[in-house]
Amino acid sequence: MRKFLGVIGVASLVAGPAFAADLPVKAPPMLAPAFSWTGLYFGGNLGWAWSHSTWCTDATANNSCTTAPVDLVDQKANNFLGGAQVGGRYQFNNFVIGVEGMFDAMNLGATGPGVVPGLTRSTTFNNLYSATGQLGFTWDRALIYGKGGWAGTEVEFGANTLKGLNLNTTKRVDGWTAGGGIEYLMSQYVSVGVEYDYYRFDDIGNISGGRSISCAFCGINTNVQTVTGRINVKLDSLGWSFPGFR
Repeated sequence: MRKFLGVIGVASLVAGPAFAADLPVKAPPMLAPAFSWTGLYFGGNLGWAWSHSTWCTDATANNSCTTAPVDLVDQKANNFLGGAQVGGRYQFNNFVIGVEGMFDAMNLGATGPGVVPGLTRSTTFNNLYSATGQLGFTWDRALIYGKGGWAGTEVEFGANTLKGLNLNTTKRVDGWTAGGGIEYLMSQYVSVGVEYDYYRFDDIGNISGGRSISCAFCGINTNVQTVTGRINVKLDSLGWSFPGFR
């Protein structure tokens, strides 16, 4: 009896591994992809812009910026804008840093009366462009960030005089911008989001307007605000990548 049991035990030891080898092996569970904001990207944006401008002019009388009748212009405007952005981001732990360049086509203009009935004053912004740095915090697929840096635009001023002359000038001006937004990764390579930006253009100086008036447009203070929807595509989705941005 003991010999019989021993034979069975030896047979079990020999057949066990062979039988286990014939059993189907389960595939390891699929791991969810690790989403990362690191990479170079490009994209487009579309949204709404509004502006507020104040300035004064000597188109009606000398020194009308300081003595009565003061010809002070205060104008607001709003319109659509749209454009493109390109940048790069780097994620470490839950923090994201980045840089971005953005250009938006825009025509934001307002025309209103001057201090003298029948005369008009106008302010028009053409396009916005900026170069900014970013700092953000991410969890899972979401990113919330702030941004700030240099901004520029082209602004047109217009004023007519009692003699029927038109004072007009166009000037490219520099300023600064600050804003922020929230973005969400739809996939490893595509993200969508919404962003708010504030643009400030001060210290433009006095503009002669091409006439013998030293202060055709003076005391200029302007700002533009925008809200845009954005979509970005990472360049490595196209097979383009650079060291440090993979």
